[in-house]
Amino acid sequence: MMTGWFSSVAVLAGAWMMCSVATLVAQDVTEVDPAAEVPAKEAVTTFGGFTVVGSAQSIRGGIASLAEKMRSELAAITGEKGRKLKLPIIIDLYGKQGDKERKRSVVSKIEQIQGNYQLRIHIHLAQGVDHKRLRYHLMEMLLYERGLSAGKQVAEGEYVWVKPWLIEGMLEAIDIKAGRANRKIYQVDMAYFEIMDLQQVFDTSEVQRRAMDGRKPIAFRAISGAMVNTLLRQPGGRRGMASYLSEVATFKGEEENLMRKHFPSMNKSQSSLEKWVDLEMAELGTAKLSQVYSMLETEKRLESVLRLRYRDKDQAAVSVGVDGYREILKLDPSDRVAAVAGARAEMERLSYRCFPNYRPLMEEYEMILGEVASGKDEGIQGRLNKLSDVRFQFQEVGKRTRDYLDWYYITQSDEVSGDFEQYRELSEALQRESMKLRVDDSTQKYLDGVQKMYGEGGE
Repeated sequence: MMTGWFSSVAVLAGAWMMCSVATLVAQDVTEVDPAAEVPAKEAVTTFGGFTVVGSAQSIRGGIASLAEKMRSELAAITGEKGRKLKLPIIIDLYGKQGDKERKRSVVSKIEQIQGNYQLRIHIHLAQGVDHKRLRYHLMEMLLYERGLSAGKQVAEGEYVWVKPWLIEGMLEAIDIKAGRANRKIYQVDMAYFEIMDLQQVFDTSEVQRRAMDGRKPIAFRAISGAMVNTLLRQPGGRRGMASYLSEVATFKGEEENLMRKHFPSMNKSQSSLEKWVDLEMAELGTAKLSQVYSMLETEKRLESVLRLRYRDKDQAAVSVGVDGYREILKLDPSDRVAAVAGARAEMERLSYRCFPNYRPLMEEYEMILGEVASGKDEGIQGRLNKLSDVRFQFQEVGKRTRDYLDWYYITQSDEVSGDFEQYRELSEALQRESMKLRVDDSTQKYLDGVQKMYGEGGE
């Protein structure tokens, strides 16, 4: 059992990952000779560009298949379906289930041997294969492979870095595209940006990610996934993501600058970017069957979208509703355009899913925002008042419709699935078996009463 070398590698890798980086070294700095602990004829499974070494064939085959599937899904989401691995990824398996548990069962490492990069994942099988951790480290190595195979020359001892938010976000985006994502994390009534803001997510190290507890892991996953999805939805998003991933591992500047280089349509305001991500999370939380928002949902989102943001003379961030447009008119031309840019971009996205009756309103709002950006004020206040009146009427109609549907759902219990119907089916089954229900069964009395009120004539 090859525990000595694995423990040494785990300690070293743990130290490297404390800085959330992988270190490229020409030689292994451990004093343990791996060859002394590895059998001469170790079992190997190769699939695509992945090599899995050790353990049983069924385990090796399962891991290799998962790795190849992830490679294919990553290539598809970046618009490069024909892309193959250009650097080998080796997965070493140690021990067997039931061995003494290790502090870390999965460790990743990057080696530079005679100018060639080698990406390795070390897995100890004391507790079997942790599928979640394996996927995370596979994605990590796939992203490093893209960065290091793009002709980048990294000096010995230099750091390369793929941040945890990007690894987590790519996994989530792939799951969303494949229909595997748990959309409930976007549907819960939880203000994720109050738990972690976007900058905290960007700055999170690997050590900090592993130490997260409470609601932070869910917030981190939701924000990261929405961030990557937002990037992919930009014009030319898949192509931009492919070029972004080719640079991110070795980039040595501000990450936001690299992001804007490959996604030029992004608004440069940090608050606007956070707003885009927030809207993406809201959209991801929408049920798949609902292709168009209801009146009330459209109204709620439109109210959120119609916010204009700018900086005052002291460079403090200011946010006003669209009815505060006169404050925007006082700004310099470039500042006016920046102040309405976020609202115009978000409204365009909302227009694809809004309730149909709202589309003429949104066109009028778009015209108003364009005039504000140009510094014009052609009866804007009166037009805004008319739009508010129409929206109020829509809200009232939406509330009445919702109340009617609620009433219909309750009163037409014969036609919907739920506890009442299940109880009725059980009651009928018992009667067929000549098992008499108790005469004082209160639930049965209630159902009988409902049947008399809403049934066909009653009995």
